[in-house]
Amino acid sequence: MKKGLLAIIIIALNSITLLAQNEIDALRYSQDAPLGSARFTAMSGAFGSLGGEFSALSLNPAGIGMYQFSEFTFTPSFHLNSTASYYGSKETDYNSGLKIANIGLVFSSPKGDSEWKRINFSIGWNQLANYNNNIRISGRNNTSSLADNILDVAQGHNIDDLNAFHSAPAFWTDLIDLSNNSVDTTTDWYAHDNGNYISHISGNSPKLQSKNSYTSGGKNEFVFAIGGSFNEQLYLGATIGIPTIDYYEKSTYNESEFEDTINGLHGFDFQEELSVYGSGLNLKLGAILRISEGLKLGAALHTPTAYSIEETYNTTLTTHFAEESFTEDSPYNSFEYDLITPWKAILSASAVVNKNILLSADYEMIDYTFSYLHSNNYAFKNENESIEELYAKTSNIRLGAEMNVNPFVIRTGYSRYGSAFANKDYSSENYSFGLGINNGGYYFDAAYVLSQGNSEHLLYNEDYISPIALVNTNHTLVLTLGFRY
Repeated sequence: MKKGLLAIIIIALNSITLLAQNEIDALRYSQDAPLGSARFTAMSGAFGSLGGEFSALSLNPAGIGMYQFSEFTFTPSFHLNSTASYYGSKETDYNSGLKIANIGLVFSSPKGDSEWKRINFSIGWNQLANYNNNIRISGRNNTSSLADNILDVAQGHNIDDLNAFHSAPAFWTDLIDLSNNSVDTTTDWYAHDNGNYISHISGNSPKLQSKNSYTSGGKNEFVFAIGGSFNEQLYLGATIGIPTIDYYEKSTYNESEFEDTINGLHGFDFQEELSVYGSGLNLKLGAILRISEGLKLGAALHTPTAYSIEETYNTTLTTHFAEESFTEDSPYNSFEYDLITPWKAILSASAVVNKNILLSADYEMIDYTFSYLHSNNYAFKNENESIEELYAKTSNIRLGAEMNVNPFVIRTGYSRYGSAFANKDYSSENYSFGLGINNGGYYFDAAYVLSQGNSEHLLYNEDYISPIALVNTNHTLVLTLGFRY
């Protein structure tokens, strides 16, 4: 049962072999799912050649040159997310909440008889990603246990050298033990501290495994843009983007209902907490060319975003025996690193049909193998190699339509975000609809988005268990109130 010694764990940073930063984090912070104003959202963000829309400044800043009036816009959003997992049986969990999707202020400055008709400025922010989600996974396994993974990591290491976040808490809570745990009475320490361990769980016996994972936060971008109109034919613009990352994850993994354990172990819980804060800098350049009164073409180029990120990570392991339970906490590990995200290029076109129907399309190209992790304290060699091996070049497509039915404006859109993985199709699709009223001096828009996609979640090492398939469904309601002056 509980070891009769005072648990003193000596930890040095250079002994930590498992860190939270990896290729998964690089992908998470490199992907965007823009959610701005209701008009932008209703047309699935297909605004690369349209202009006159604040949220589009995070896609093609040339659109700012089309503003003929100053404008203020404010957009709250409500989301309802559901994630279904399949691990022997279906489990579904839900998450809902209220966020601010967009706040923007545009200053229009007419230039009279100059060839540059306007030089406009803007400041504000747009939501680029929403990390709020809940995942629940539950199923029976008779081939492996998380304890098997922890045991393998522990083998060959003396007690003082055990991994501080996994193996050490497992040892001090009796999830794993020395193969011979007799104590030397002269030193009051283990006589056979030789790096040989056993697990108190028979990995190939039936057991119930479950995991609850809660994530929150998002990625938002502060934008500072300038642009102008040259003879109402060529529109040029530039945006300085300052994206910020706020991500929190708390996961609790549980095993119970064992048919075969050692020393009467009834179950154990392994909890992980990860807090991430970061900020970055990027530049977006764009142009829109008016080919005719009803046809426009657009192009934009986004530089990589250079992020500076700080993470805090800790774990807790609790074992449950017949008469008592034991809990051991890891230290809090804070780590700083840099992330470079990929370049991005966007080509766009839009057309007016029958004077009251607007059609638009964006084609976006991005190479996720370009992502790069860096730190002065850690090489990230394996993680950067994994980025190049696992990820791929991909493309995103956004389509939008708008029709004036006085006094309303009806909108719809579709977008498909390609899979970032080289050998797995984890693309996602968005279907959007919206309605607006424009009274000149003010406008009110509403939009609804249905997002669907597949992904996977790994309970522990893939050498022991296959990833669990997930189906993600998100419902989002967006409302925008805007004023022109």
